[in-house]
Amino acid sequence: MQAFPRMVRFLSFCGATALLPAQKPDSQELPPPANYTAHEWGTFTSMVGTNGIVLDGLHHEEESLPTFVHDLLKTQAFGATRTKLPASRVTQKMETPIIYFYADEPLRVQVRVWFARGLMTQFFPLPKTVYPELADARKQRLDMSKVDGSELTWDIDVLPKGGSAPTEIPKVADDDPWAYARQTEACWVRTRPEAGSPARPEAEHYLFYRGLGRWQPKVTLHSEPNGKAIFGNAMEQVVPYCLALELGEHGGRFVAGAAVAPGGQETLNLASSPWIADREQFSRQVGANVLQALVKQGLFVDEARAMVATWSRSWFQKDGARIVYLLPRAQVDAVLPLHFEPCPKDVVRVLVGRLEFITPEAQQRVEQALRSQQSLDPEVAQRAVQVFAGLDRFLEPHLRNVAANGSSDAIRRAAATMLATSPQ
Repeated sequence: MQAFPRMVRFLSFCGATALLPAQKPDSQELPPPANYTAHEWGTFTSMVGTNGIVLDGLHHEEESLPTFVHDLLKTQAFGATRTKLPASRVTQKMETPIIYFYADEPLRVQVRVWFARGLMTQFFPLPKTVYPELADARKQRLDMSKVDGSELTWDIDVLPKGGSAPTEIPKVADDDPWAYARQTEACWVRTRPEAGSPARPEAEHYLFYRGLGRWQPKVTLHSEPNGKAIFGNAMEQVVPYCLALELGEHGGRFVAGAAVAPGGQETLNLASSPWIADREQFSRQVGANVLQALVKQGLFVDEARAMVATWSRSWFQKDGARIVYLLPRAQVDAVLPLHFEPCPKDVVRVLVGRLEFITPEAQQRVEQALRSQQSLDPEVAQRAVQVFAGLDRFLEPHLRNVAANGSSDAIRRAAATMLATSPQ
């Protein structure tokens, strides 16, 4: 599949990054901002092996989305879908960016977002325009290394709360993660359909999008035995917050680090923190720590609480080792240029980097499962199946790690064989 070229020029203003026509004269004055603000939160997820190298295979789903959420493959069908984009060479999962709006009076806003080196694959409400359209994507696996970027444009009415909620807002269960993001004081949004556009009247408490990509923030992770992780920042801006956590058979443990200066490192020694056997208690403790960091970066308390609630099961209750850190705003604006018309008074963007890392002990468990899966003892073979099932959507990168870094030729071949025969 061919790359998707897109010629844009980036210009920063009003707290966001705009995509403006290259012909725009530099002398033209920007209009004054309108009387509203926008806040955004979201997550970028990537994974490194025991050698610190970023791993492919991050396109697998973890949290399923409601059936009304739109999919890139079916935007021309004017309807909701349950399709899945077949993709390869995915090293970054952009998960649940949410854009809230705050205004005292109703107003019309157009929103445009560009994802560099990535595809925005799911979104709600349905945008006015979607670029690119992948009509033939099902016929072959999409190679993400050949993708330049993608773009969504919404034309919405921002509706302050006070009256009745728009009837177009779809219903979801109270315990669905989709509902957690609604628990804020933000305005409702409703799309404005136009002739020739697939968009139709749909409403929500926010704009949502998610995608797949290969862009990587310049961070490093070196994992040592017994719970030591060295997190490095090779970006030109400060990483304002980082935290390491691990979940396994003993429960969970975490340690919060300091801000990491450009070119600096932070040693996060999980062995210095006690295991918390009760995962609900662990989730509350680490969630409170992350919530405080989100608020310090500008999110309202209810927004930060909504983000933590949305991701609590994935971040704080799933087995594995991960670094949770805050991306510098300049990095967010570079990879996700965002433009509003009219321009808001203020834009807050807080995106979390989730860096999964494979510890030496985790690699040993996968290697042992690879040895045990062919055992003639049913109990031994079943334990191997349970290990693989527990890796969930990260099974593929775990196998890729062993195929590259396994302790023997035989175990590397076993990982490669399982990788070739597993659903991709």
